Formats: sequence, C-alpha cells, structure tokens
Amino acid sequence: MASFIPCGPCGHEGNTQTAEQWCTDCNEGFCNVCEKAHKSMRITRDHNLIVIEDYRKIENVNVCIQCEEHGSKLEMYCKVHEKAICIACFPTKHKECSDAIIPLAEAAKNAKTSTALTDLEHTINETLVNIQKCLNDRKAATERIEIQEKIIKKRIFDTREAINKHLDDLERKLLNELTTIHTSSKSKYWTIQNQLNEMEKEIKRFQEQTSQLKRFAPDIQVFLSTHQMNKEIHDEVKSITKALSSVRNYNIEIEIHQGITSLLKDVDYFARVKVDESNINCPFKDSKIDQAQIQVPTRQQVPTTRSVHNTKLKLREKVTIEQKGKTMDITGCAILANGNLLFADNAGKNVLMEYDEFGLFIRDIPVSGKPWNLTVIETDQIAVSYNTLNYIEVIDLKKMTVLKTVRLKNHCRGISHSDGKIYVVVFCEGIVVLDMEGTILNTTQCDMSVYNITTNEDRIYYTAPITNTVYCCTTSGNNIWNFKDKSLTAPGGIATDSAQNVLVLGIHSNNLMILQNDGKVRKTLLTRADGLEKPARLYYNKETNILLVCNKHDGIAFLYSVMFD
Repeated sequence: MASFIPCGPCGHEGNTQTAEQWCTDCNEGFCNVCEKAHKSMRITRDHNLIVIEDYRKIENVNVCIQCEEHGSKLEMYCKVHEKAICIACFPTKHKECSDAIIPLAEAAKNAKTSTALTDLEHTINETLVNIQKCLNDRKAATERIEIQEKIIKKRIFDTREAINKHLDDLERKLLNELTTIHTSSKSKYWTIQNQLNEMEKEIKRFQEQTSQLKRFAPDIQVFLSTHQMNKEIHDEVKSITKALSSVRNYNIEIEIHQGITSLLKDVDYFARVKVDESNINCPFKDSKIDQAQIQVPTRQQVPTTRSVHNTKLKLREKVTIEQKGKTMDITGCAILANGNLLFADNAGKNVLMEYDEFGLFIRDIPVSGKPWNLTVIETDQIAVSYNTLNYIEVIDLKKMTVLKTVRLKNHCRGISHSDGKIYVVVFCEGIVVLDMEGTILNTTQCDMSVYNITTNEDRIYYTAPITNTVYCCTTSGNNIWNFKDKSLTAPGGIATDSAQNVLVLGIHSNNLMILQNDGKVRKTLLTRADGLEKPARLYYNKETNILLVCNKHDGIAFLYSVMFD
C-alpha cells in the first residue's frame, strides 16, 4: 500500500489532509485547496507542480537539496568548481568565482537533454552490462567448478578402479605362482616317497624270506640265499641312496613388494585437491588507467633472450563474434592502439568487425571485398589483403577512406607491417615487400604453401600448413631455422613477442605453442581443453602484452594477458 503523503500547509495548521500535488521547488505536498492558493501567489506562481502519483516514482531518489556544510538551501551553482552551493558558501569558498556563479535554476535548464545526463545514462547502461558480464562470468565459473568436481570424482573413481584391478591381477598372478610352486614341490616329495615305499616292501619281502629260510631250508640253500639277498639288498640301498642324494627340502615363503608395504605404511592420502586462485577479469576498471599502469620496457630494456618456459597466459575475455554469412571463416584479426579488436571473416560480408576489449560489438567497417588478413600500421591505419581479388588496401579507420590500393599478380594472403614496410604473401611468388607508397622493393623466396606471416626487425616468420613447418628467415630469404614436430599440425596464425620468441597456432592439433627464438625449445600454452577448436589466427600487441586468439569457424575468440616469470 502506498505511503500517506500529507498536505504541508494543512499540516502546519494542525489539519490532516492528503496531498494531491507535489511542489518540486518547495519539496512539499499540497491538497487541491492549498494548490490553488500556491499558484495564486506571485512568488510561487512559477513553481513546478507534479501529480502525487508521479512524485511517488521519484520519492525514494535520494537528492540532497540542502548544503551539507551550512544546512541552507542550494540556490546557486559555481561553474568553476562545478558544484551547487548555498548563500553561505559564496563568501567563504567561492568569493573569487563571482563571475562564474549563476542561479541553480539557470544551471539546471535543459538538464533532461544535457550531455551530463546522457553520460550518466551511458554510464548506468554500461555498468549494467558490466554487472551482467560479471554475473555471466560467475555463472560460468560456478558451472566450470561443478564440471571440475565431476571430473575429479570420476578420476578418483577410475584411479581406485585401476588400482583395484591392478591389485586383483597381481593377486591372481601370485596365487597362480604359489599353486605352481606348491604342486611342483609336492610332486617331488611324492616321487621319492613312492620309491621309499617300494623299497620298504622289497626289504620286508627279504625279511620274510630270510625268516622262512632260517626255519625250514637246509644249510646249503640258506647259504646261497644269504649271498644272493645281500647282493640284492645292497643294490636296492645303492639305488635309493643315489635317488636321495638329489632330493631337496623346500620352504615356501613370501616377500611383499616394497611398494605395497610402503602403500600401507607411508601413503596416508589418496590424492590432494588443489585450489588455484586467480583474480577475475573485472570489466569495471578504466581501460585507459589499466593500460597506463602496464610497465612497457624500452628497446634497451628488452632482454635479448627470455625462456619460453617463463611465459604464462591469463584469460581476460572470451569474445563471441557475430556471424555475418551462412558460414564463418575467421582469416584475420588485430588489436588496435585503443585496445579494440578487429576481425576479418572471409565467408561473411564485405566488412571488418570491430569489438571493444570486453567483447562488445562496436561497428562494421565496410571494405571493398571479402577481407582475408589485416595488420596494424599506425594508430588509425591498417592494411588489408583480399586473397583471390589480388590486391591489398591501406585504410584510414578514422576518416574511413582507402589511402592506397596495390594490385599484385596473384592471390594475396598473409600480411604484416614493420619498419615502414608491408610484407604480403603472394601465391606462387613468395613474400612481396612493399614500401608505404606501394612500390615493390623485392620478393623473398619461401615455401610455396605459406599462408601466414609476421615480421620483426630483420626477420620474417611464416607458417606452411601443408608441410607442417614454421620458418624463420632473413628479409633477404636466407633460412635461419625451421621447426617441424608432430605436436604441431597445420600451423596457422603466427606472431612474435618482444624477445622474438614465436607464438604459433596448430589448426589441426588445436593448440597454441611458443617457440624459443632459436627454434629449438618449445612450450604448449593452450590446448583444446582451453576452448581451441581449429584456431586459425592470432595477434600479439607488444606494447600491452595482450594476445588475441581466434577459432576459425565457431566465432569464438580469446583475449589473454601474457605474463613472464
């Protein structure tokens, strides 16, 4: 139920009356009778009155109309200090601003159409967008950690199952071995026992015969039998003695593997759950201030070498690129000086797509054909290649004009700029080097399957996806080193950092790898698990150490901060 708003003048007289109008100048409610009186007085005739229902919509907006220091009504505005003031403020703090003091009502004219209100609305809208981005980020983080819990649980279960299966297999093998040894030992025992039993029977037979002969046989027969039986008994004893000489006693024991005893004794936990904490990428920071705080080393401060193992990436933003055609084929990207991102979709419309650093779409930049690749020349200038159209353009983004068009003999693919020169990969020709006037200076011979290129000082780096090779050569084409490994298939986008270490994408291996500047040492920075799905293009801003990585077909791009230990 709406709160009761009394009529101010009636209340002053001790009467309770419901207000029907609200005076924004007096900050007081009026009933119908008092409203007429209020309008009839010359001093209040021009006051702004609104119906009480409209007032209720702004009733809870906390606006201070009194000076916090003096308690007086704010009646003037100082243009120097851009501040509303009261009568008492003027002689104490604004005496020297007399030429800049105007009535507050005058300052407030056209407030609803003012730039300040527009800026406020923009700030509010942008803040709401940022809040939603943070909410989406936290939702994604919650979903991610739930997935991680499930993965870890499954891994624990699978590990336990593997351990159980392994122990079961070991137990089965051990029991089989024990049975074999036991059976073999018993068999040997039984063999000698059978021999002894047979001998015992034979000797008992001799014993019985001797007894009978002694009792009933004549002396000659006893004499002859005695000699014969002695020989037979001697032979039997000799035979059994020989058999017993090879008989062994067996003691079956067991020695538990040290790893098993260690498991029972020393292993006091199954695994440890680790929590890796990191700061979230907060979109509320002022990007200009944020960039100003980044310490960019001068050329003299840049180390000549930096181990690739000291390079780490921190995700700043995941960008979803709007699809402009039936399919998507991201063939080029760049980071502008102001931090905005440019994308070239060769399967879309004749535009370059510009997004801000938080992944919000800004505008489409019309171009003369389907763009293939692009590179930044200056703050507001880029160069664009057009593949099958056989030309490149230098474009002024601020004036939205084409400064230069250079036609070449064949398809124009990868493009790069450094030291006032433009390097273009021209199909079946090589890497064509142009000056800023479009004059061809020379052509560097290279692997004919080259698609992507980057340049740094006196070196050219390019990728040849058909031969799965990354090349580094001089600007004159002399090979310095090349890299080829089964861990990097169909190398695509390529860039270098400030230490001339090489960042390269594997389109088919779905990874991002960094190579030492001599091409001998490598480190994998990103894989499919990080969201890479046919990653095709990347761009590295050496001034801010920001890396942009783009998937080829699904419209997903990633913005990373590159950090060095």
